[in-house]
Amino acid sequence: MGEDTQRFKRRTVLVKRSLQLKYAAIVFTAVLFTAIIVGAGSYWTMIRFVQQENPGMMPLLSQAIRMDMVKMIMFLGIMFLVSMFVSHRFAGPVFRFERSAQVVSTGDLTHRVSLRTGDDLMELQDEVNAMIASLQRLVQKDRSLIEHAVARVDETLKKLPDAPAEADLARIREDLKSLREELQLVTRGFRV
Repeated sequence: MGEDTQRFKRRTVLVKRSLQLKYAAIVFTAVLFTAIIVGAGSYWTMIRFVQQENPGMMPLLSQAIRMDMVKMIMFLGIMFLVSMFVSHRFAGPVFRFERSAQVVSTGDLTHRVSLRTGDDLMELQDEVNAMIASLQRLVQKDRSLIEHAVARVDETLKKLPDAPAEADLARIREDLKSLREELQLVTRGFRV
C-alpha cells in the first residue's frame, strides 16, 4: 500500500474548486477582519497620541500608515495563497474519496481508496478501506450461498423423473423447502 499511495502526484491545485475557494474565502475574511480591527484600533490610538503630543509628525505617520497598508495587502495575498495550499491538503483527499465512492458504487469491491503519503484524512482512508473489505467478504459469502443453492437446484432437477411417483415428489418437495431456507439467508447480513 505504501508504494500505491506515493505513486500519483496531484498536479491541479483546485481539485475541488468550490470547497477550496470557500475555505480560502473564510480564512481570508477572518484574517482581513482581524487586521482591520487590530490595525484600526492601533492606528486610531497612534493618530490621537501624535495629534496631541507632536502634530508635526502627522505627515510621517501618514506615510508609515500607507506603507503598512501596502504590507497588509501583500500579507493578505500571501494568506490567500497559503489558505489555497492548506485547502488543497484536504480537498485532494475529499476528491479521491468521491472518485473511490463512484467506483465502489458500480460494484467494484476490489477497489481501495489510495491517498498520497502525508495527505490529511489517512485514518478515514483506513476506515473506508476496511468497510469495503467487509462488504467484499459479505458479498463473497452470499455468492457462495447462491452457488450452493444453484447446485442444489441442478441436483433436484436431475432427480425429477418424467412421471414422478408420490415418494419422488415428497423428496423433491423437501429439497425445495430446504433450498428455499438457504436462499432466504442470502443478503441477510445487509440492512436494506
